Amino acid sequence: LRRKVRELRRLVPGGTAVPADQLLLRTADYIVRLRARIQLLRALSELVAVTNHGDCRADGDAVSM
Repeated sequence: LRRKVRELRRLVPGGTAVPADQLLLRTADYIVRLRARIQLLRALSELVAVTNHGDCRADGDAVSM
């Protein structure tokens, strides 16, 4: 258990400065924020893919701006 707590302290930003019980709460919050960031990056990636696809001509050449 101590090894796992040490690892969490290393992985979670600010984890070295909090007691173990608060570390678990901070870890849960960090996971939620990471998931939100992943969702945002996926949405942005899809938007870029759709936008880039819309900028292509029928002959395959990209439209320059």
